[in-house]
Amino acid sequence: MSTYPEFPDDATQHTGFTASPIHAGREALDDNLEKIGTVTDVLYDQEGEARWAVVNPGLLHRERYVPVEGSFTTDDGQVVVPYSKDTVKSARAASRDHVLDPVVERALEEHYAISHR
Repeated sequence: MSTYPEFPDDATQHTGFTASPIHAGREALDDNLEKIGTVTDVLYDQEGEARWAVVNPGLLHRERYVPVEGSFTTDDGQVVVPYSKDTVKSARAASRDHVLDPVVERALEEHYAISHR
């Protein structure tokens, strides 16, 4: 798994990056700032915190679940996720209704090498 670019602690003042919430309709970028697709949905945990984004990579491709932890939003509204485009593309496809069952969530956590909550 790759990481997102290194930014100094005060990067939001100098680079145009902020920690704003992730919303559907925003463009999703990978850790190299290459376009992955468009966020079509955001899934929240029981505490009301965003946990997964559903990203549509475009025509003829299935939507994918992407963890939102470690993501940030640029001043232009783009969502930057701390994963490569290839990592996202090789993740399990999102279900049509975007409901994430525990078995699939566990597999996604393993795929993205994140700890289970």
